Amino acid sequence: MYAKCSACVVNLKTKYSDLIKHANSNKHKNAVIKLKSSKEVDLMLKHNLGKDEEHIDVVCANLRSALLIAEHNLSFNVIDHITKINKVNFKDSKVAESLQLVRTKCTMIIKNVLADVITNQLKQQIKDKKVSVLLEEATDANNKKLLCILIKFIHDNEIKTQVLGLKEVDCDHGTAKGLYALLKQSLTEFNIEAKNVVGYCAYNASVMMGSKESVKQYLLNSNPHLISNGCICHTIHLVVVSAAACLPERLENLLQNISTYFSRSPKRQSVLETFQEYMRNDKLKILKPSATRWLALSKCEDRILEMWDVLTELFRLADFERESEVAKIIYNELCNPITKAYNMLFLKYILPVFNQFNAYFQSEKILTPFIFRMFEIFKNIRKQFFEKRVSF
Repeated sequence: MYAKCSACVVNLKTKYSDLIKHANSNKHKNAVIKLKSSKEVDLMLKHNLGKDEEHIDVVCANLRSALLIAEHNLSFNVIDHITKINKVNFKDSKVAESLQLVRTKCTMIIKNVLADVITNQLKQQIKDKKVSVLLEEATDANNKKLLCILIKFIHDNEIKTQVLGLKEVDCDHGTAKGLYALLKQSLTEFNIEAKNVVGYCAYNASVMMGSKESVKQYLLNSNPHLISNGCICHTIHLVVVSAAACLPERLENLLQNISTYFSRSPKRQSVLETFQEYMRNDKLKILKPSATRWLALSKCEDRILEMWDVLTELFRLADFERESEVAKIIYNELCNPITKAYNMLFLKYILPVFNQFNAYFQSEKILTPFIFRMFEIFKNIRKQFFEKRVSF
């Protein structure tokens, strides 16, 4: 009959003296030490394995939350509240308890982790594909001029639109050559050759769409078969501006003067509310007309017409009290039947027609189903302003 030492993995005689002798031997003592340390390592590995799995879940939760902020264009400050709410709502979750995602960390995850992954995915999707480029200049809150570069391409039988980048436009890049250099830089970053750009769209400035020195001409040098289109919305706006040049300037001046009269004057706004209550009209606010977009005047026109009687009585009193020279000018225009005729019978009718046409081209949907509707709008305009002998 034998006894077995699990530390030394040997068989021993069951005699008491032999067991004591083996227990006191250096070989057995060293084997016991190794066995204890081995068990501690196993326990540590099991513990760390559980921690690693939990850590991976926390990392994934952080990535999903950061991606949510980026995809829906939310403020980075929102993530502080989302993290706190998750901890309150999911008290029994170890992952929610371990979340430490705040604004700074979320910003770094988006910039240094997600951005690279999304960029690499986009590079794979547009590899060796034909793309269309859309350019737009904008000014941010810091008064910096930016060039927004978008591309359209087909992936998995779907038309996709992606932002290639926002490039700061300094004094050296304000020309057609400079803007094209910024575009070429973005195309190179995504491994897109200029010859693969088959479509181009931008607003109708000469630096973008001119027939001589423009971004369009530089793209045509790389691909003579390029299809270029100016911004339809901008084109319609230019048409309206050109037509509006035939109208009396006092129409637009009236809208500007009324808006300026009430702006930054709580006292005058209070008087307006008093007149609205007395005449039992809705308490509507004066809209500020756009200084650059004629089509945006449509809402201002409608609002002034809704408040026409109230404004007439208000400025009648202001003129009687000789409050200001501007009030007298406004009152005279409101009493002019030609002014109201232009507002009531012309602008109120024609501006919504062009706004409706413009809205079609601001849609994110494919416009093919709307061709018939746009043709009907065109026929309606033709009937009103073209001679019958003109045929289409």
